Amino acid sequence: MSQPALETRDLHKAFGALVVANDIDFALQPGARHAIIGPNGAGKTTFVNLITGVLKPDSGHVLLGGKDITALAQAERVKRGIARTFQINTLFGGLTVLENLYLAVSEHMGVAGLMFRPAGARPDVVAEAVRLMEMLKLGDDARTTIAELPYGRQRLVEIAIALALEPKVLLLDEPAAGVPSAESHILLDAVAGLPPEVAVLIIEHDMDVVFRFAHSITVLVSGAVLITGTPDEIADNAEVRAVYLGEQARG
Repeated sequence: MSQPALETRDLHKAFGALVVANDIDFALQPGARHAIIGPNGAGKTTFVNLITGVLKPDSGHVLLGGKDITALAQAERVKRGIARTFQINTLFGGLTVLENLYLAVSEHMGVAGLMFRPAGARPDVVAEAVRLMEMLKLGDDARTTIAELPYGRQRLVEIAIALALEPKVLLLDEPAAGVPSAESHILLDAVAGLPPEVAVLIIEHDMDVVFRFAHSITVLVSGAVLITGTPDEIADNAEVRAVYLGEQARG
C-alpha cells in the first residue's frame, strides 16, 4: 500500500458537549475515488472543514502526502495540494466561463496582479484555461456567462476551477446538489475523466451518484466512522441499512 494522499489520525472536534468528530482515523489513497455518506448531522461537512482548515481540531492530526498540515491555514493547505468545491457555487455569475477560469489560473500562477493587461499578454494563462475547459468538455460554453449556464454545467466549471489549483486531493461537497438527476451523468463522466493521480473525495446524499462514482465508501454516524468498505460491502451491511440507507428508503 502506498503512502496515503490524505490521512487523519485521531481527529477530534467538539462544540461544548456536542462531539462532531470523534477520533476519526481515515486514509485516502492516491488516485482514490472515495465517498463519505451518513445521515444528517453525522459530521460529514465538519470533517471536510477540519481537513481544509476551516475548523481547527481539538486534537489529532491531518496529513497530506505524509506531512502534518494540522497547523496550516486554509490558503497554505490549498498551496500544498487540497482543493474543494462547495454545496453552493461561488462563481462570478456575470463573467464568462473562460473569464472565471482565467481568474483562477492567474491566481494560481501568481500573476493575478497583471489581470488588467489584455488577456493575450498572458498566452500561458489562456492556454491553461482552455485546457481545463476541454478537459471538462466546456469548450462550447467558453463565452457564455455563468448566469446563463444550466446549473449542472456550473458545477463542471467549479470542478475546472478546483483543478486549476493542480490539487493532489480534490474534495467535492455534494457535487450533485441542485443538479437534475437526468444530468448527474455529466458530473460523473467529468470525475471519471480526471487525472488518475488526483485523489477524489465526495460528500453526497444521492446514493445513486455515490454507488456509480465510488470505489470505496466511508459511513459516518454521530461524528465517528461506522464502516469503510467497497460499495457492495456498504450496500450489504445491515447496520448501514438501518442507520442510513433504510432512513432514505423511508423518506
